[in-house]
Parts: sequence; structure tokens; C-alpha cells
Amino acid sequence: NNPRFGGSAPAQNVNRYSAAQQAANRSNEVFIEKSMEQQQQIMREQDEQLNVVGQSIGRLKEIGTLIGDEVEDQNILLDDFYSDMGQTEKRMSNVQRKMDKILEKVDGKKQNIIIGVLLIIMILVVILFFST
Repeated sequence: NNPRFGGSAPAQNVNRYSAAQQAANRSNEVFIEKSMEQQQQIMREQDEQLNVVGQSIGRLKEIGTLIGDEVEDQNILLDDFYSDMGQTEKRMSNVQRKMDKILEKVDGKKQNIIIGVLLIIMILVVILFFST
């Protein structure tokens, strides 16, 4: 049974090669399965991370909305304060004009007394304004 003369040796070689090829195929299949499992695990981890990022973005959106609402409220308060200051400025101008008229009519010692009284009144008005 010489393989050179058509004996049975080539059949044994074919079986040996096909067994090696089958083993290599099995090894490749195992490798591919493990690789796919690893990729699926990586994808699951990425999905979890994306969910966490999505939740964080949702919280940031809520915080941004709250900050925007607070800024709007503060703007309204500032507008009201500015309006009140304008009214106070008008009142102070009226008081100043009246003081100027009184000071023109009065001289000397009486003028100093009137200035003192008016200053006290003005301080009281300012205190009352800021206490309300």
C-alpha cells in the first residue's frame, strides 16, 4: 500500500486534513462566538452609559428651565423696583423744590432750623420707603 502507487495512504491524509480543517473551523466558530458575546456586552454597557447620560441631560434641562423661570421672576422684580425708584425720585424732586422755595423766604437762624427739620423728615421718608 504505497501511496505513490494508488494505495490507501491518500485517504488517510484526506481524513487527517479534514479533521484539522474541522478543528480549525470549530476554533474559528468559538472565536467568532466569543467576539460576538464581547461586542454584545460592550453594546449593553454603552446602552447603560447612554441611559445615564440621557437622564443627566434631562436633569440639566429641568435645571435650565428652573433657572430661566427664576431669571424671569427676578426681571419682573427689578422692573417693579425701577418703577418704584422713579416714583421716589419724582417725590424727592418735589420735596427739593418745596425746600428751595421755603429757603428763599427764610433767612439766618430760622433757615438752619427749617433745614434740620426737613432733613429729619426726608430721612424718615427714606426709612419708611425702604422698610416697605
